[in-house]
Amino acid sequence: MFIENAQQLTDCPFLTIVRGYHDPKSPNKNVDEQYPQQEKIFLNIFQIGLFETYHFLYSECRGDEHFKNWIIGLKGADFYQQASLKFNQWYQGEGNAANTSFVSILSEAQHRFWEENGYIKIEGLIDAERCNAVTGLINETLGVDISNPQTWYNDHQLLQGLMLQLYQHETLDHIRNDERLKAVFASLYGLDALLPNCEKVSFNPPVNGNFTFKGSPLHWDIDFNIGPQYYIQGLLYLNDVPVNRGPFSLIPGYHHKIEAELQHKDPKILIEELKEQNLSIPVTGKQGDLILWLQAIPHAATPNCSDLPRYVQYLSFNRY
Repeated sequence: MFIENAQQLTDCPFLTIVRGYHDPKSPNKNVDEQYPQQEKIFLNIFQIGLFETYHFLYSECRGDEHFKNWIIGLKGADFYQQASLKFNQWYQGEGNAANTSFVSILSEAQHRFWEENGYIKIEGLIDAERCNAVTGLINETLGVDISNPQTWYNDHQLLQGLMLQLYQHETLDHIRNDERLKAVFASLYGLDALLPNCEKVSFNPPVNGNFTFKGSPLHWDIDFNIGPQYYIQGLLYLNDVPVNRGPFSLIPGYHHKIEAELQHKDPKILIEELKEQNLSIPVTGKQGDLILWLQAIPHAATPNCSDLPRYVQYLSFNRY
């Protein structure tokens, strides 16, 4: 694909670094230890998803100009221009945001609950109109007719288990870029130098005689070579999720125990033990409710035994 006037846009030299790092023909890489965080900021500023970017780099990309044109095709030339300028400034140390303190919008009781349990539910954060717009996008992408249950189980190349690798649409951006959403994350991080991650969505249809639950069992999303960090994960219920509609589940308070347990247990063994102990609780909610949890909290989706699908948009932020 050739983008007219792409040559006239501001160059982003980091594209070459990203492409080189993920070039399957260059398995031996000497990469600066700062690279993983730099790549995260690159994805944040250009507002592209991890999965879609890696898929392109490993299966399609033919060079730097092809990578550049792919981003322009997704985001537009004007967006690419502004993102290149912003990232170049950050990368050169000129546009780094100061990690200033942030006045929390959460109550003392909410902070105490968060500190004790490692998760929190913020009720009614996003309005029904924006939630419905995303469920409509998911339905359109998957060919789902909500009035026809036979269409709820369609296969799609972007659907992996419950996860739909869908990143680029204004309805998703309207929620990711919500100021109150950022303020909640900022309240828990204690700073407002945050950029939204370009995250996926989820579609969890009811189980039946022909369809079994496709979700992952209890797990962490942790790189155990590094260990648990103070990283906040999140999801938004796009429709009502009572206890029988596959609510998110977790083990509250486990962030107080994980480091001690990992000193004498392998993470794979530990998570299997936790599964057997049945310590998880469901976190039900209404449309527009936001659920946040610490990386150290074991969590999982649950089977949907209701009469409607469950819809979720994942949300998180990266500090910079």
